[in-house]
Amino acid sequence: MPDATQDPTIRLFAFGTGWGVPFETSGPFPLKLATWLRMAEIPYEFEEENNPSKGPKGKVPWIEQGTVRMGDSSLIIEHLAARHGVDLDDHLDGAQRARAVAVQRMLEEHFHQCFEHQLFLGRGGEERMAEFASALPIPLRWIVPTVMKRALAKQLHARGMGRHAPEVIVQQGIEDLDALSELIGEGPYALGDRPSSLDACVFGFLGVSVYVEGDNPLFQHGASLENLVGYCERMRARYFPETLTPLEDGESSPTPEPSGPEPTPRVAAS
Repeated sequence: MPDATQDPTIRLFAFGTGWGVPFETSGPFPLKLATWLRMAEIPYEFEEENNPSKGPKGKVPWIEQGTVRMGDSSLIIEHLAARHGVDLDDHLDGAQRARAVAVQRMLEEHFHQCFEHQLFLGRGGEERMAEFASALPIPLRWIVPTVMKRALAKQLHARGMGRHAPEVIVQQGIEDLDALSELIGEGPYALGDRPSSLDACVFGFLGVSVYVEGDNPLFQHGASLENLVGYCERMRARYFPETLTPLEDGESSPTPEPSGPEPTPRVAAS
């Protein structure tokens, strides 16, 4: 097994947060990576970076660790899992692994397009874009909204999603959320009683969707699905407890931890 104990601290670069999302980033892939790192109990430092062109792949997130600079959340997770000998999926059977691949593809390849469209081009998008730009220095805060909206619209059109009417995009995103709600059911985690790496992906997307402020129909629908909100609150309490608001005097505390065996990251044998 590789000795990673002497490695420099991982620096995670990603967009900052906004529009009510309670985590250090409001990007789904950065939150996915941050969640996986916490699940694997690997320390990291978060550094807000709203210019993805600085990353090795021209997008966020990316990490820097000593001489290593790496982009793409899935490739980073694969690299760090091997480096630290961590396997969050050792308890999964073949059917569960297949289900994990299908759910991840749905979220990362389809729902992500609906999410991006509604975040900046759907209802409330102008306000969210202005909030994002407000963190940039002058004159970028004046230029970026127009450039970014054009680039996003062009990208979504090229991938196919942007060719649909807005109401179709919303409906397709709603169908993804409904499917995820049915798949998770009342289970504490995405694949049952124990967390797996799929939970990092699922929470990455739900965590930046169900907390979005405003009346956007896609995000409102996610917030209306009680089991998905309950799932997010369990994950939040377990892995991001610092984001929880202290209870008012006299208010009863919810039970954040689900029943079932206590999951811990597995350290693979060398």
